[in-house]
Amino acid sequence: MIDKWSKNKRSIDDSEKYAALHLARFVFVASLILSLSSVLLGLAAESGAPIPPERFSADYYKVYGTPNLTASLDRSRIYQGEETALTMTLTNRGRITSFQINEEPAANKREEILAAQRELELEKQRTVAQDVSVLLRAENQSAIDIKRSVAFPGNIREGQTSSRLEFPLEAYENALPGSYRLLAQVNYTYQKDVAAKEDEDRPENPDVYYWYDSLSQTIPIELIVERRSGAQFQVLNVTPTSLRPGSEGNVIRIRVKNVGDDRASDLVARLRPESGLYVSVDESPIPTLAPQEEAELLYKLDVSKDALPGKNYQLKILFQFSDSRREGLTDWENAYVRIEEEGREWALAILLFLALLAAVLIIFIRRKKRV
Repeated sequence: MIDKWSKNKRSIDDSEKYAALHLARFVFVASLILSLSSVLLGLAAESGAPIPPERFSADYYKVYGTPNLTASLDRSRIYQGEETALTMTLTNRGRITSFQINEEPAANKREEILAAQRELELEKQRTVAQDVSVLLRAENQSAIDIKRSVAFPGNIREGQTSSRLEFPLEAYENALPGSYRLLAQVNYTYQKDVAAKEDEDRPENPDVYYWYDSLSQTIPIELIVERRSGAQFQVLNVTPTSLRPGSEGNVIRIRVKNVGDDRASDLVARLRPESGLYVSVDESPIPTLAPQEEAELLYKLDVSKDALPGKNYQLKILFQFSDSRREGLTDWENAYVRIEEEGREWALAILLFLALLAAVLIIFIRRKKRV
């Protein structure tokens, strides 16, 4: 009987020890999880890592407002054919729009008062645009080529202007004078909310949690492309309109008109023909060409025997001149001359001969019938 009681007692003791061991393990694991959670939250708070929004539901203050960036250029006008660099600056005109108190710190708790003060100080950074990037593009890319379109000005505080950002670009020679729109795509992050949680053990160093969000703005910018001069040239006609392959000493007359609103003086028009045409006299000087006045340019051309029949060859006219405001100006216009088909004259002569022969035969046959 005693042996049986002893066995039962040992069994109960073993069960209690087993249960105690499991309880100890559970307590250890739970403590470890809580410790790790505290460490991770502490690290997130110190590094500014993203915190779930529920962390901010019971903070002391709620502040509203965002950054608002505006863009400006150092110049708004460029010339046709000009390669330059536009300098852009961004200004942060964002502001705090409203302020809300969620919870007052307890007057008798120093750690809450210090945490609330810390949170209020950090809330003012809501309007800082952080990690700003700018992508500049032209709506009409056939007229304007932006050679480097991305810049990174960094952080821009409220009321602050960024460093100067350079964007090399070119307005093509054939870009029509007028207004063109550039679009600056600005991306950045900002501090959406911040929460400070008091700690009795270190009241002067509360835990701080940050919540960041991203914003994007598209800022339109007007850029005006204009001609360098008020003098503007237009080709009216070319005489002759066609040349024979292999011909030499062809005199080409090109009539031009100043369709602008300023005179061109000391005008020299140089001819640069397409390959296959060779110019022996390539300059045609004109002392003055007033607005709406016409002039005739004279050149001598040789045509290669290998020039392609039926093709329109380009004659590029380079104008060098001065106007009433500037000297050393340049402009250009295109004219065209056609290369005649080979053997065209012979074909016309043969057709004419056959037509005459047919007429003679008809007259001969009619006279024979009468006889």
